[in-house]
Amino acid sequence: MYLTNLYPRPEFIRETEEVRYTFGSRVTAYLSVPDASAGMIGRMKYLWNCFSKTASVLDVRPITGAGHSCSLYIGEPPVPGNTPEHYEIRSDGRGVLLNAVSTKALMDGFTTLVQLICPVCLDEGREEFYITGVQITDKPSLGFRSIHFCIFPDSALSTIEKAIHMAGLMKFTHIVLEFWGTLRYESIPELAWKERSFSKAEIRTLVDLARSYGMEVIPMINHFGHAPQSRSCYGRHTILNANPRRAKLFEPDGWTWCLSNPDTYKLLADMRAELFDLCGEGSYFHLGFDEAYSFATCDICRRRVPAELLAEYINRLTDDLAKHGRRPIIWHDELIRNSDFAGEIPDAVVANGQSHNTDGALDLIDRRVIIADWQYEYRSTGEGGHVNPTASYFRTMGFDTVLCPWDNMQNVRTLCEDARLLSAHGVMLTTWHHLPAFLPKFLTVADYTWHAKAPYTWAPITEAAAILRTVYPTDGDYLSSGWNSFEVDG
Repeated sequence: MYLTNLYPRPEFIRETEEVRYTFGSRVTAYLSVPDASAGMIGRMKYLWNCFSKTASVLDVRPITGAGHSCSLYIGEPPVPGNTPEHYEIRSDGRGVLLNAVSTKALMDGFTTLVQLICPVCLDEGREEFYITGVQITDKPSLGFRSIHFCIFPDSALSTIEKAIHMAGLMKFTHIVLEFWGTLRYESIPELAWKERSFSKAEIRTLVDLARSYGMEVIPMINHFGHAPQSRSCYGRHTILNANPRRAKLFEPDGWTWCLSNPDTYKLLADMRAELFDLCGEGSYFHLGFDEAYSFATCDICRRRVPAELLAEYINRLTDDLAKHGRRPIIWHDELIRNSDFAGEIPDAVVANGQSHNTDGALDLIDRRVIIADWQYEYRSTGEGGHVNPTASYFRTMGFDTVLCPWDNMQNVRTLCEDARLLSAHGVMLTTWHHLPAFLPKFLTVADYTWHAKAPYTWAPITEAAAILRTVYPTDGDYLSSGWNSFEVDG
């Protein structure tokens, strides 16, 4: 391999360095995949060209009647091993074979395969590369491996593009896109900042990019708190700064959607429909539901029992999403009380149910709801079977749960381990406003999400940079190269 490791590190790898499959500027790959899309084939060609330093071109020829329903081979393929649990790569002096159990598994294997490309000569007309003799068998330890990206008015699309490339290369299954006043909805034009938002055509390029890696895009609209689609610390409100006559959609302070207003429900349904069309087919929708500090403060909502009002709303949304073949994902914090877990999580347990007596809603909520548990301060090792107590609680209450770390590597490692120990639905990494700082950590977090025995050592930041510039060429443009657009503070 060209770098010191493959990322994420395969479960099993055996190299025979004295054996090499050599190739030049043009290579033909024979692909047997029943549902290979043009986007997937195009992504394979793109990655091959990128990892061969733009000096080799891959011609992909679909074939039928092959011995494996999902396979790709180059040259004279080696004899396959046993049917893989996810994917298998074999190479020798005659050729290269990639077998997989599904289209997504094949793409996962391909992102490993291209990392095996080693250049010998890059001079024009003398291009030469090799892939060492290797046997790789690999499978993920978690089935649902997602990552949440916020698109802010200050976000550059190039930063989101880089993150999606890295997520695809690191074998994530899902990405969540949350728009902070940055998507131009037809149903409510005021929900987009002037000159600080994106058209659907621009966002569709991100969706197509993610899907070309075999990832599902999970659309997100916060249906509870965070209604302004702006950070409260800066005092902005996407809608009310543009049109104060929309005020009845929200609780009096504007922070939380008003659940007793039928216009609120209709608007959010129209917005969801736009995102269904934009993001394509999928199994999930992220409804947010965190930090609803002003819930039930208007003159109508305050007359209701808070837990009942909240559960009624969630269950209605769950039924609506089911008509579209989707399950809701909601943040956990309004469903538990801090005092119920006092002392069980160092520093602080994330819980807001005590603020407006909403924790009682948990008993009333449809079990099709997936709870996204974001305990950012939890960093236990999980030794002796001790795991994050809030996630364990949601599991015992009958909910599928995804554990959601932020950008502390001990927190990421711990919650990935806990997801395995709890047989949870999976993990959802969050990045919030730290995405540029998160990019150099992608290789490490990918190891944690993929591998049951991930190494404690961090992947070198230089290798993360090498992979990023490989998959995201910028032709020397300064602003789109690297992690941030700036080098000097002040």
